[in-house]
Amino acid sequence: MIAPNFMVLGASKSATTTLYDVLKKHDDIYTPSFKEPHFFNIDENYNKGLEWYQKTYYKNVGKKKLIFDFTPTYLYSSSCAKRIFDSLGSEVKFIIILRNPVDRAYSQYLHSRRDGHESSDFMSSINNESARIDAARKNNDILSEFRYSYISQGLYYNMLRSYLEYFKLDNFLIINFEEEIVGDIEKTVKNLSNFLDTDLSTLNFDIHSNKSGKSRFSLIQKILKEGGFWRKAIKFFTPQLLRQIIRNRIKNFNKIDFSYNILEKDLRKKIYKEYFLQDVLMLEELVNKKMNWDIK
Repeated sequence: MIAPNFMVLGASKSATTTLYDVLKKHDDIYTPSFKEPHFFNIDENYNKGLEWYQKTYYKNVGKKKLIFDFTPTYLYSSSCAKRIFDSLGSEVKFIIILRNPVDRAYSQYLHSRRDGHESSDFMSSINNESARIDAARKNNDILSEFRYSYISQGLYYNMLRSYLEYFKLDNFLIINFEEEIVGDIEKTVKNLSNFLDTDLSTLNFDIHSNKSGKSRFSLIQKILKEGGFWRKAIKFFTPQLLRQIIRNRIKNFNKIDFSYNILEKDLRKKIYKEYFLQDVLMLEELVNKKMNWDIK
């Protein structure tokens, strides 16, 4: 059986879905039909074993030479680095897109609002984050932890440091979202091509996937959000990969674009200084790369 030799670790809400939608069109690249296997960071999946992971997501790899797992929350989950190392070895390579952590947090917040998981305003959500994460961990509810970790998923230093305990820095391509995705995509495509040792120049990178939106029909969103007998029945009769694909297609059908308020400059500056500044300084030293996220 074949397993991934490349992973896109995150960060969430940093154009990883766009990268997935672009790279999956390349003849040499294999990506699962469902973007995020969540094998290494959800215990229920990991405990099924590596063979289950391979059969569920990678049985149709064929002769593709670049095999990907796109699960952005792998970067956030503290157990993933060791699990990946133990399962796949030291030669796995990683792509990480890092976005200004304030903007990343706000984008994730809007995503949670869209999906009906968030009703508080942004600052209240930040203030309640620690309590929500504690409650999610006590209940072993990792999905709720992912949804509400607006600040925590932007503290990149500790997350990357845990990976560098097992993998060399040369195994990583770290991309600055603002400067290298938004600001100079042509240079980034060249860097990606070099890192993957594959020509990506024929691919169209001028797309924007997984934009924040709102529900077209609130009843559909409510059904997707809540549990019940119907979900247990579907889980019993339908393979996991098919369930994931169907759920994503329903969510995409039920989503429409909407306008939202941009964070005020003073608030962005306050959040950055209070929650992220020291982490960013340590990150820049760790990876020897300036991020230039200071909000003037």
